[in-house]
Amino acid sequence: MQKIKRGKAFNGLISYLLKPASHHKSDPYVVGGNVIESFAEALSAEFNATKLLRSDVSKPVWHNSLRLPVGENLPMQKWKQIADDYMKRMGFSETHLRAYVLHDDKDGQHIHIVASRIDATSGKLYLGKNENLISTRIIQELEKDYQLTQTKGSDALKLSSSPVKSKKSRNEAMQEKRTGKKCPKTIIQEAIDTLITSKISEDEFVQQLAAQKIKAIPNRASTGKMNGFSFEYKNVSFKASQLGKKYSWKNLEPYIIIAPPTVDDRKASIAFNATSPEEIIQIVKADAVNFIGGIDPENTQLPLPVLPVENDIYQEKVKTTGKSYVDVAMRWIETIPFIDTIVITLKKLRNPLLRAFKQPPKIFSASLLHIELPCLPSVEKSVKTNIFRLKI
Repeated sequence: MQKIKRGKAFNGLISYLLKPASHHKSDPYVVGGNVIESFAEALSAEFNATKLLRSDVSKPVWHNSLRLPVGENLPMQKWKQIADDYMKRMGFSETHLRAYVLHDDKDGQHIHIVASRIDATSGKLYLGKNENLISTRIIQELEKDYQLTQTKGSDALKLSSSPVKSKKSRNEAMQEKRTGKKCPKTIIQEAIDTLITSKISEDEFVQQLAAQKIKAIPNRASTGKMNGFSFEYKNVSFKASQLGKKYSWKNLEPYIIIAPPTVDDRKASIAFNATSPEEIIQIVKADAVNFIGGIDPENTQLPLPVLPVENDIYQEKVKTTGKSYVDVAMRWIETIPFIDTIVITLKKLRNPLLRAFKQPPKIFSASLLHIELPCLPSVEKSVKTNIFRLKI
């Protein structure tokens, strides 16, 4: 692969691609794509029609080439199949015009891909971030999928056109020289490099690093949006920026598949972003009750100590575990992210949720007090109020 290029005009590029030359073994010709025309002038006009949809786009032309090693060749239909697959993986839709032009010379058979970045039906613009890096990875995948010769990569992998690693500091270099062992930064960088040669799930990425004693810590916003990773090896921590631009989330994102948030993640997010302490209490109580199971949902709004102890499921929990309802519930609550924030809030409110009762309080008696308050002259009727006195 050559470096992907963008341009302003289709005419000059298409004229060059279809022009016969002495170094060609045969005249260039269109072997595939989704265009109708195959001659230079007509093909240029077909591409230029897409420019009318987006006059604000200064560079609608997209150009790349895919080359086989010297001496190898493929039939036309195979080239078409590989090129279609490549463009799909690159993110082009079926309605982005593209043409594949075959060249065959002494340096090897190859095709040029010319495409319009403007969708021919919707006018939507193909953006293509980190194209060269992503394209190199896709080509390596295609070589495996179509059983082609495995190549070492392209210019996209050179430091001049790809994100770079952070260099070792003077102390790190001296440490490696003195001990004969790689420093933590190098170990982390090399471990990540081996994992991002193809797409990998977030869980697998974290687990594979953990197998090498490297801790990968996801950094997420309160909304759940992924911001990247920080890493730790043998109690030495690194931010992604300390490892180099290559390990920023912008450059790791194309390789790591982030799973959608689970129910537990959403609960934690809701609890963390609750607007009032009362909302936090309500969420924690309801979830703790659901953990025990089988309790009337109407009771989820009550403090934990006054929930009915005669519940069969609760009694079974106590018999099998030897722990009270509150003990079991609190053990579960400890697993919630941001528990410190929740506990501090509940303590400030002096909520009975954190009080360890062996048994729920019982009401032994109650009496009704009738109080009649004197009224001001301007008030015609006396004010009466009833107060319940509970003995616990």
